[in-house]
Amino acid sequence: MSALDDPRARVVFGEIATRMRDIVTAEIHARISTIPMLAHYTSLEAMRSIFVSKQLWFSRVDSMNDTSEIKEGGDIVGLALAEHGPTVLKTIPFAKMAVSFQYKNVIPKIVQDTYALSLCEHGSDEQTDRLVMWRAYGHDGHGLCLVLRKDTLLHQKANGLFPVAWSPIEYDSAAQLSAKVARRLERVEEVFATTKNLSLIDAPILGGFVASCVMSLVIGHKNSAFRDEKEIRFIQSGTLRPLPDPKGGGRKVVGPKGSTRNVFALPLRMYPEFPIDASLPSLLDHIIIGPSDQQEDIHRETRAILDADGLSHVDIRLSEIPYRSTR
Repeated sequence: MSALDDPRARVVFGEIATRMRDIVTAEIHARISTIPMLAHYTSLEAMRSIFVSKQLWFSRVDSMNDTSEIKEGGDIVGLALAEHGPTVLKTIPFAKMAVSFQYKNVIPKIVQDTYALSLCEHGSDEQTDRLVMWRAYGHDGHGLCLVLRKDTLLHQKANGLFPVAWSPIEYDSAAQLSAKVARRLERVEEVFATTKNLSLIDAPILGGFVASCVMSLVIGHKNSAFRDEKEIRFIQSGTLRPLPDPKGGGRKVVGPKGSTRNVFALPLRMYPEFPIDASLPSLLDHIIIGPSDQQEDIHRETRAILDADGLSHVDIRLSEIPYRSTR
């Protein structure tokens, strides 16, 4: 019989999970509260697909363009756990919980079970568009940037129960990330030390819990060399947050045979049960056309897409970056 088959143990586990979820959610919202808006750099065809499907697609972490950042973050966090865990975690000894072993087990599961949508801070440093993002994600400047109202998706008053969650990107050195692991472990220890009947839960299960508590630091890590991207992510993870899929969305395989990929589809609609209005009219603030020699044509096509979708009021602006051919 598993320790969590005991109803009393399930109650205790639910308590520590809720308390840590609230702690991490508060930290994330404090970080994001300073961001004016968010930007999604994309191509005209991808924008057309968003408007037709009324969905945003999240890519599975193990199929993102660059998975090395997850490996780098995972390695740093693993070393930090081994360094700080034995001194910080006192209520239940670190070794007894086998935290490092549990962490090594959970990393591959997280990578294959987490989906991410990369966005970009917009206006946080008085920039309206970023050349590095046009080149990397905006169809080499021939695409467009959907500027989104951050507060539309941040009005999550359901204690983190919305199907997807914010995951700020931090461009940390190894030392900075290690220090954040130590602080996260301190919060875990505070929860453990003030929870009655914690001993009802087997130590290895608590070790897995500790490992899951630092996983957001892995997913939120990116090498400091990419700091100019000002990236932020929205994630969905059945392992970290086992919540029901939203009606009309969820995980699916897309693309032609031979080049399929796994995505998580978030419907762009009202979610009255939370309450969150993630419909396009509420979410979309304005659109920026990239620094292209085809701006006039892209502007015309974008206007037609907006008008056809009842979004004639949405403003279209031109990038302030001068066009420069990359040939």
